[in-house]
Amino acid sequence: MLHEHEQRSVAGTDTKTWWQRPYRMVQTNLRQPDALYDQKKLAREVKEFGADVLLYNIGGIYAFYPTKLELHAINPLMQGDALGDAIEAAHSEGIALVGRFDMSKATRLGYEAHPDWFVHNAKGESLEYNGTYQACVNGGWYQDYSLQIISESLGKYDVDGVFFNMFGYTNFNYSGLYFGTCVCENCRRRFHDMYGKPLPLKEDFSDPSYADYLEFKDRTSLELRAKVYKHIKQVAPKVAMTGHRGDSDLIRMETQRAVDRPQPEWPYQAGEQARWGQAYGQGKTVSSTSANFIDFAWRFVSETGAYQLARGAQQLASGATLDFYLLGVMDQDDKSAFADTSKLFHWHKANEANYSGLKPASKIALYHSHAVVPGHGAGGYAKRPASGQYAEASFRGAYRALVEARLPFDLVVDEIIAGKDGAKVLGQYEALVLPNVTCMSDAEVKAIDAWVKAGGVLMATGETGLYDEKGAPRDKPALASLPITGKPMARQYMKGAYFRVRPGELPIGDVKLLMMDHAYYVAEPTKGAETLLTLLPPQRFGPPELCFPDYESEMPGAIIGAHGKGKAIYVPWHADALYYRDSLPHTRTFLTDLVVRNISAVPVKVEGPGALELTIQAQPETGKLLVHLINYSGQRNNLYEDAPPLHGLRIGIKGVTGSGTALVAGKTVAPEGKADGQGYLWYALPPVTAFEAIQFSTK
Repeated sequence: MLHEHEQRSVAGTDTKTWWQRPYRMVQTNLRQPDALYDQKKLAREVKEFGADVLLYNIGGIYAFYPTKLELHAINPLMQGDALGDAIEAAHSEGIALVGRFDMSKATRLGYEAHPDWFVHNAKGESLEYNGTYQACVNGGWYQDYSLQIISESLGKYDVDGVFFNMFGYTNFNYSGLYFGTCVCENCRRRFHDMYGKPLPLKEDFSDPSYADYLEFKDRTSLELRAKVYKHIKQVAPKVAMTGHRGDSDLIRMETQRAVDRPQPEWPYQAGEQARWGQAYGQGKTVSSTSANFIDFAWRFVSETGAYQLARGAQQLASGATLDFYLLGVMDQDDKSAFADTSKLFHWHKANEANYSGLKPASKIALYHSHAVVPGHGAGGYAKRPASGQYAEASFRGAYRALVEARLPFDLVVDEIIAGKDGAKVLGQYEALVLPNVTCMSDAEVKAIDAWVKAGGVLMATGETGLYDEKGAPRDKPALASLPITGKPMARQYMKGAYFRVRPGELPIGDVKLLMMDHAYYVAEPTKGAETLLTLLPPQRFGPPELCFPDYESEMPGAIIGAHGKGKAIYVPWHADALYYRDSLPHTRTFLTDLVVRNISAVPVKVEGPGALELTIQAQPETGKLLVHLINYSGQRNNLYEDAPPLHGLRIGIKGVTGSGTALVAGKTVAPEGKADGQGYLWYALPPVTAFEAIQFSTK
C-alpha cells in the first residue's frame, strides 16, 4: 500500500532537535505496572514501529522516578528509576524522549495537606475520581508545587521535551458526570481582583458575570501556561515544551472519538486540527496525537488501521506530522491498527525530506474563531447570540463544502488576524469565508476590512460581525465591507421556505429551487450591489392540495458588492449550517461557486469519481509543490474500513514543470501534453488507495 520509494530520512540521532522537523511520535500513557516493563525493549519496539520520539511519564499524579518531594506520590509499583532507565534506553536507540506531566490532579498526599489547592464546587465537594483530586488553576498545586516538580525532574533528567496533560479548568469527571464550576477562595479572590464582581452562580449568560468568567478561564489558563513555560526555560533551556494555545515551542493536540458524541461522525477532525495548528502556530511544527483506542472507557479496544491511515493522511496533507497515542506500552491486547500505522510511519521516515519546511499554498481561507467555534479551548461566546445554536454546524458545513467540492483551503484564526501579523497572513489569500462568525473584535474587523479594500474577496454568512468579541450585540454590522446598510433583522422559523434560482444564476442545471430553513436576515443591499436568488418565504406544505407557491418576495439569497479594490458577499441565511445538516449538493454548489467565480483559478484541481480531499503545500527551499489526495471511500459515518482504490483520476496543476512523483505509489507521472487554456498541466494518476502525495517542481 505504501511504497517507500528511493528516499532517505533526514532524521539523525540529535534528539534535542526532534521538534524542529517532521517527527514521528508514540505516546505511552503509562499505568503503574508499566514502570516494570523492560525499558530497553520498549525503546526498540518504538524504533521498529517507525517512530523517533517516545513520550514517557515523568510525574504529576505519580512520579515515575524516585522523587524527594513529600507531596509528589511515587508510583507504588516502581522498582528503581523507570524514567532514568527509559531515557538511557531511548537515547541509545537514537530516539528522543518527551516527558509527560499531569499536573491537573494529585493524590490524597497533596489534597489532605492542602485542600485549598484543589477544585471545590458550590456544595463544597472536591472533584475526586479514583483517589485523585482535580487541581484548581488558581491554587497552590498548579501555581507553585508543580514548579517544584518541574525543577526537580528537569534538573536531574536529560529529557528532550515535555508535554502537559489537561491544562485548564475541568467541570466533569472521567465518567462524564457534571461537577460544576470551582468556587474555591482562590478563584473567588482572583476573579474579583480582575473584574470587581463575584463569580457567576451558573454557567449561562443569564448571569451577568458569565461572559467575564469565560474570559477569566481563558486568561488564567494562558497565564499559567506562560508561567510554566518560562520556568522550564530557566531550569532546562533546551527542553522543548509542547502546547496548544499560548506559549510553547511546538503545537500538539489530540484526535479521538467519543461513543456518546452526537452523530454523524466528524470525519475531518484530524485535518481540521492540522489546519488550525498551521494557522495558529505560524511556522511551528504541529501534530495531533491519534488515539489508538475507541474511547476512554474502552482504552484497549483499537480503532481500525483504515481510520488511523485516514487521520494520518489528513495530518500530512494539511501540514502536521505523525503522532500515535497508546494507553500503556506497545504490548497491547488489540493491535488492529498497528500494521497500517507502522507502515505509514516507515513511509514517512523514508519521505521525511519531502515534508520538511512545507507552507500552505491555497488561495482560499476559512475563518476559525475561538470565541465562536467549539473546540481548541473556547467556543463559549457563541451561545450568547440566538444564531449561536448554528455555530458549529456553520463552520463544519463550510468546511465540508470546501473539502467536498475539492477546493484546497487553509484555516486562519481570529487571534492571529487580530494581532500584528494579521495583514500578512490574510495577504496570502484571495478569498476568505466567514461562516456565521457572530462574535468579532474591533481588531479582527479592522484587519479584514483592510484586506477586502486591498483586493480580497470576502464571503460572510448569517450574523457575522453583529456581536462583539464577548457576544454582546452591536448597533450595526462591524464589517464595513459588507454590502448592506443598517443592521439585518432576524426572521426566525423559516421552515418550508425556498430560494428561487433564475436561469444562469448557479451552475446547477435546470434546478429552480434551493431549500431554506433556520433563520433569514432581512438586509438592505448597498447601492449598486448585485443580488442572487429570491426568497420564497415559508410555503404551505400540507395538505397536498395547497402545496404551491402563494407568495414570492424580492429578498435575495446573496448580496455582492465592491469595497475598495475587493469584493464582499453577504449570504443572509445559514446555507453552511444547512449543508452540514442536509448534505444537499446544490447548497454546496451555491456556497463554493460564490467564492470560485470571484477569484482567479485555484492552483490545483482533480477530475474523476470518488470521495476525495485535495490539498496543496509549497516547499519554498526546494521550489517544489506537494499535492495530497485523501480517499474517503472506505468511510461510512463512523465505520472506517480499507478504502477501495480510486481509478481514473486526473490532476491539473498550475505553475509546475515536467513530470511529478507519486510518492505513495512510487511512480513517475508525466504531463499529458501542454498546459490548457487556464494554465493547468494535466497528469493521469495511478490508483489512489488510502491517500496519494504527488510532488511537482516549479523550476
